[in-house]
Amino acid sequence: MVRERLSGERGAASMELAITFPVVLLLVMTLIQAALWFHARSIALGAAQEGAREGRVQPASTARAESAAKGFLDQTAADLLTGRDVTVAGSPSSIEVTVTGTSLSLFPGFSGWSVTQSAAGPVERPTP
Repeated sequence: MVRERLSGERGAASMELAITFPVVLLLVMTLIQAALWFHARSIALGAAQEGAREGRVQPASTARAESAAKGFLDQTAADLLTGRDVTVAGSPSSIEVTVTGTSLSLFPGFSGWSVTQSAAGPVERPTP
C-alpha cells in the first residue's frame, strides 16, 4: 500500500524545479538589472556633481563644466552608462549640469533603463 502511494508522486520534485527555476532566474536577473541601473544613476550623478563643481569656480565656465563631467564619465562609466550625453546650462549666477544615458542591459534585445541626473549650484563670486 505504501509503495502504491509513493509511485504516484514520482518526478514531482523535477516538475516543481522545472516550473520554478525559470521564474527564480528571471527574478534574479531583474534584481541584477535594477542594481546596474542604480549604479549607472550613481555614476551619472557623480559626473553631474563634478561638472557643476568645476563650472562654479571663478571664472565660471560651461565648457569647463562639460569637460569635467565628460572626463569623469570616461574614467568611471566605461560600458555601464551608454549613449551618454552631458548638457550644461549656465547663467551669471548659477550653473546646472545634466547627464543622461542608458544603463547596461542584461537581457538580449532590450535596451537598458534610461538614466537622467542633474546637479546645480551657484557661481562663486568674490565679495569684498
